Amino acid sequence: MPETLGRRVYSQNAVLRGKLSDLHWEAFLIECTVALGMDPAGKAAIFHYPLDNGKGGTGLTVCQPITTSFMVVDVWPDFDGAYLHISSCKKFAIADLVETIRHFELALDFAGAVETLRLDPKPPHMGMPSDPRLDRLEI
Repeated sequence: MPETLGRRVYSQNAVLRGKLSDLHWEAFLIECTVALGMDPAGKAAIFHYPLDNGKGGTGLTVCQPITTSFMVVDVWPDFDGAYLHISSCKKFAIADLVETIRHFELALDFAGAVETLRLDPKPPHMGMPSDPRLDRLEI
């Protein structure tokens, strides 16, 4: 395993417009994985809402594991769109998905900033949370 794998994770969120069937959302995530030069790590998990107890709104969540982390699309058909979340130890550019998004007749409505998190053996910040209400748990 490369020494840097797992040391950092890059994540980005985007808003997509358009509607697809469950199977097309699954295919969309596979094509996104390939477009970013990544590899699927198994079959996607699909969760439908509302749940049997009525919770969860109306839509579905599709989670595609990749060898460097995961991609998730949270679909809200009542609002003609979805939220795409990509989390990967490998750097990526969401601009590389434009062709795939167009291929599925979706629109990229918004792309958030890329966030980077790090795991260091001895973090210089001593593990202090960004929000003082959160405490680092020592076991």
